[in-house]
Amino acid sequence: MKKTLIAAAVALIMVACNNQQGGNFKVTATMPDETTDGQTAYITNYDTGDTVAQAVIKDKVVVLEGKVDTTYMARLIVADNRMEFVVEPAEIAINLQEQKITGGKLNEAFAAIDADLGAISQEGGDNPEAMMAAEKKLIGRFYKAYEDNRDNGIGPWAFNYYLMYNDFNAQQLDSIINAAPERYRNLKRVKKAVAAANALVTTAVGQQFVDFTDAKGTKLSDFAGKGKYTLVDFWASWCGPCKREIPNIKGLYDKYKSKMNFVGVAVWDKPDDTNKAIKDLQIPWPVMQGEPNWTEPTDLYGINGIPHIMLIDPDGKIVARQLGGDLLVKTITDLNL
Repeated sequence: MKKTLIAAAVALIMVACNNQQGGNFKVTATMPDETTDGQTAYITNYDTGDTVAQAVIKDKVVVLEGKVDTTYMARLIVADNRMEFVVEPAEIAINLQEQKITGGKLNEAFAAIDADLGAISQEGGDNPEAMMAAEKKLIGRFYKAYEDNRDNGIGPWAFNYYLMYNDFNAQQLDSIINAAPERYRNLKRVKKAVAAANALVTTAVGQQFVDFTDAKGTKLSDFAGKGKYTLVDFWASWCGPCKREIPNIKGLYDKYKSKMNFVGVAVWDKPDDTNKAIKDLQIPWPVMQGEPNWTEPTDLYGINGIPHIMLIDPDGKIVARQLGGDLLVKTITDLNL
């Protein structure tokens, strides 16, 4: 499911703002405590990852300044903390302790809807059906945000998430991309979202599974397409919903391990953390692992949020994706193995 994305997303409302209004920006960020004093804070362009400003933190405060010709989404990065905001010609205050942003027309609008999106996220809970309903609400918000902000820095950000949340076919995707402003097509994150959407088309239910190999030479085809159904669990040690799904999978494993293949795929993680989680959670099935922050499997399958549980039939055809909770149990039970 895409719960990880839901928890991280920020909703948007209509903002009247000319993207071509240039000027200077000033960001004053307040840290939670003194532990970051002496460290460098960075502002990076959300799309490209390029550093646009940096300064040293002193007495829990850092001031970062620069020029902006066109508004764009950015991240304030302090150690392991990340906070998204809009770079616009304004004085902007960011409180990392409260996760609060004030100052600037776009940023105030961006922050105003955050609480509402948090409420939508909570509506999903751990119930697959409720999560799907929450996702539909988010899709509508992102599309409206894109439409209302096509010409400022929020638009491409919203468009990116709109693409990632939907399972478009190739024709739909082409139509949507062609209708977007031409400048969007050169944005790295939009290109990545398009690639993910295309991957979803090629790995949709009904398609043959796509093979990949982990750092030890283990292939997905060592399990899938071998005459048995195969459950594939894309997960990470840091992902709470992923870990909460493990007991559910264990119950199925105990019941069907002689009739099905089970394999985990650890993504977006550090091998040491993965191995610790395997031990702590007492995962009995094999887990494929790659280099730190391994993304190949999720790129191939267009996966933007984990856990993502997939079912492959004995001949290697994908029969279900985004399984979890009661829906996972019902899907496996209905196989009548």
